Amino acid sequence: MRTNEVVIEKVKIWLQENGKSHQWLAEELNISKALVGHMLSGNRTIQPKRIPELAKVLGLSVNELMEDSSLNSKRLVVQLRGTTSNRRSKQEVEELLFAIEDYLGLKRGQKNGS
Repeated sequence: MRTNEVVIEKVKIWLQENGKSHQWLAEELNISKALVGHMLSGNRTIQPKRIPELAKVLGLSVNELMEDSSLNSKRLVVQLRGTTSNRRSKQEVEELLFAIEDYLGLKRGQKNGS
């Protein structure tokens, strides 16, 4: 799952388990109920600046809110030989890892959808 999908799913579950509404969340975040609805339906991407705000309102850490529990059992491990010596090479490795995890998520989605 992509980060946005993970956060949306966790927020929806938390709201349901705690008997809270979109209106309540909107008031806590000081945004409109419509924006909350758009974010939780996936029509609007949750802005990175909102993730710490959401975590605080829900009483979770940012890591807890963003952690994809479906990946815990099959966490991707990449070992490099040597080191990344500059910011650009580190960024390229991060982009590669993101692309691999995204691809694996799509493959899992195909298996579940078939």
